[in-house]
Amino acid sequence: MKERLLYIGADVNSKAPVAYLRKKGYDVSQCRGLRPSLRALAQYQHHAVIIDLGDVSMINARRISRKAGRRPEKPFTLLLISHRSQQLDELLYDDTLTRPFTSRKLELLLRKYLDRRRKLVMQVGPLTLDQRTHVVKTPQGLVRLTRKQFQLLEFFMQHANQMVTRRDLMMAVWETDYLGDTRTLDVHIRWLREQIEADPSHPHHLITERGQGYCLKITDAPKCGGDPLLVES
Repeated sequence: MKERLLYIGADVNSKAPVAYLRKKGYDVSQCRGLRPSLRALAQYQHHAVIIDLGDVSMINARRISRKAGRRPEKPFTLLLISHRSQQLDELLYDDTLTRPFTSRKLELLLRKYLDRRRKLVMQVGPLTLDQRTHVVKTPQGLVRLTRKQFQLLEFFMQHANQMVTRRDLMMAVWETDYLGDTRTLDVHIRWLREQIEADPSHPHHLITERGQGYCLKITDAPKCGGDPLLVES
């Protein structure tokens, strides 16, 4: 899968990062200014966003980085900065690169994060879960889970073929061991089944162990690694 990058800022040197990254096979879009940047983030999915703070004001960088952080595909955000002491407290970002740097160094930093993203994809039998985007792939297709649905499925996949108690689930997802009212858990289990089961009323994988808890019954061993899962906004 060709990885899509968004470079925000000027790039006038023939040996500058944009040209280098394109030669390396990345699909690189470039824009300048607040409105074009926000429009690009809204219209397209990106694996990573590079913000050149030498050409973007801190006010605009704050809005752009926060917009990127709210995108459903959760792109990594890298900042190109002029000195290590630059104040970045109000920005949302994953890493920085301080000038002077080579285009190769930027590409290596990107590669580190993009490779890490592949490791955040978990596979258990017919289910594949992207821990960054909260998208699950099932035999029925791709769907983005709510936060609670994601936390439940992630826990079940980490404990595949094990019976997990209601207390285990309440602690893992709701951070409480109070069992006086588990209707919330029951409702979320039903909603999760609607996302991952072909017939939620007769589940094949997420099974109720009466009087005990639940079990994600899948014979295959868990595996990590794979292409990121994205769905249209």
